[in-house]
Amino acid sequence: MENVGELVPFMISLSITISVLAGFYWNAKFRESQQETLRQVIASGQKLDETTLKLMVKAPNSPEMDLRSGLISLSMGLGFCAAGGISKLNFDAGFGSFMIMTGVVLAFTGFGQLLSWRLRRPAPASDPQ
Repeated sequence: MENVGELVPFMISLSITISVLAGFYWNAKFRESQQETLRQVIASGQKLDETTLKLMVKAPNSPEMDLRSGLISLSMGLGFCAAGGISKLNFDAGFGSFMIMTGVVLAFTGFGQLLSWRLRRPAPASDPQ
């Protein structure tokens, strides 16, 4: 039991993984129950008005949401990289490397979201001459 400290990163990673998977599971169960409700309403012959259907069906994210979340992820990634660099200079090198790697992952996620925003935004209207 003298090396219990080595289990801490493993347990943190395990708890984060379990939390994310539990969120995916509950989201899938919620969507499944919504679909079952819609099937029962349609099978009973009732008509669905447009507002009820919009409440039950999630609309896809707009390009502006990709821009917003991309900028946030990119900023957080750069902040983690900077904090990791400072930590490597002054304190423990292992923790600084972990923060830098976390920052790199967040920055690449932000770049991907910004790329998605760039590809999905509507083209500007050309001016007739």
